[in-house]
Amino acid sequence: MRQRMERFLASRRAVLQGAAGLAATTMLARPALAAPAEAMTFIGWQFAPQIVEANVATFKKLYDENVNYELVTGDYHPVAETKLMGGQHIDMLYSEEDHIARWNAADWTRDLEGLEGVEAIKAGLYPVCVKSLSLPNGKLAGLPYYAGHDAFIYNEEHLAKAKLEVPDSFDALLDACRKLKKDGISDAPYNSAWGQKWPELSWSIFACWYSEGAKVFDANNDLVPDEAFRKVLELHRSLFKEGLVTADIMTLPDEGVPSYATGQHTFMILHDYDQKVTNDPSMSKAAGKVRNALMPGKTHSTLGWTSAYLMGAKPVDEARVWDLMRFFGGKAKDGQYHVIKRWALEFGLGSGYKEVMADPDVVASFSKWRDLDVTSKQIELATSRDVAKMIWFSEWDLYMMQNVQEYIRGSGSTDELVDKLTAKVAELKKQYQ
Repeated sequence: MRQRMERFLASRRAVLQGAAGLAATTMLARPALAAPAEAMTFIGWQFAPQIVEANVATFKKLYDENVNYELVTGDYHPVAETKLMGGQHIDMLYSEEDHIARWNAADWTRDLEGLEGVEAIKAGLYPVCVKSLSLPNGKLAGLPYYAGHDAFIYNEEHLAKAKLEVPDSFDALLDACRKLKKDGISDAPYNSAWGQKWPELSWSIFACWYSEGAKVFDANNDLVPDEAFRKVLELHRSLFKEGLVTADIMTLPDEGVPSYATGQHTFMILHDYDQKVTNDPSMSKAAGKVRNALMPGKTHSTLGWTSAYLMGAKPVDEARVWDLMRFFGGKAKDGQYHVIKRWALEFGLGSGYKEVMADPDVVASFSKWRDLDVTSKQIELATSRDVAKMIWFSEWDLYMMQNVQEYIRGSGSTDELVDKLTAKVAELKKQYQ
């Protein structure tokens, strides 16, 4: 069970962290005779590269095209940025949303406005995905690789034993955790990703902030440490202080998913696609007992994000590269979502397209391990993190996680933490202006 989970999570985690693996560059078979002589260039991170190669081969055959696909191993974004700075020609590349504006501002990528079918594509996406894929000026910068959000799950068997309802507020969540521990049903009822890597505490605490109705940052990208913001911080501190989480929660591997799969925890906030792991009997002792519900806050919102395919600033041929992007990040000329649907069925990755999420095959697959009605509503309520597109945000984000961890452990007051986080925003904005 453990080995199967490790293989699955290692493959899936590469979407977020660019795990090392195969050779740094993979060039596909020579183009067909009718294909253009000049190849398009496409670079991507280390996630199922064999499948990516197969997808490229399908594209080449369907469009009579010529494409060179390069696999980037290691830490994808810094490596890709080094290539771009060095002048390597790239027609299409992957990107997380926090690099979309940065690469566009550096004139390494271009927006997609005015290209054939762009408005129809926008209309078919969830609004939160359009926002995630757009530049600060509102122009669409990329097409969706996959769309994700932080989800709230619970072990229904634990709640039944404790005679508890699913908590719909953070106060109710805290009280439920106390009862579950007191009754001996779960020694550490709450679990989450509280590590310092950017898809861990950063994502999970933003999900809680948005769910409680905190703005976090305003339109000027200044911190808004309101009552909801402070309440979420204090919730995290209480969970840790009262022993309602494991003592090593800040160092759990794989965003805490294997820990939840032991069946020892009741609640978790996790990346939505990891629900597939928690309900897979070959990987989880909690399988069949895990259900998803809306985030337990005043607004029930959550953090939503969309990874992207971007177009290089100087494509070898705009129309050809646009065909490549739509094949991977949308619907091909034969009317099929070749790539996106495969990610959904094989790995449980959500799509930014409403049509894909409503596809009978996807519905049948996803319904085996989560309530899709809840998922659909959660996506509609999700909030995109616009501030992540600011050049200085990643530095503040790491600072925030480091200081929030210390605060959770008992260091300083809420006011002192808020003052630190606010001052850091001002410092970085001045530094990067």
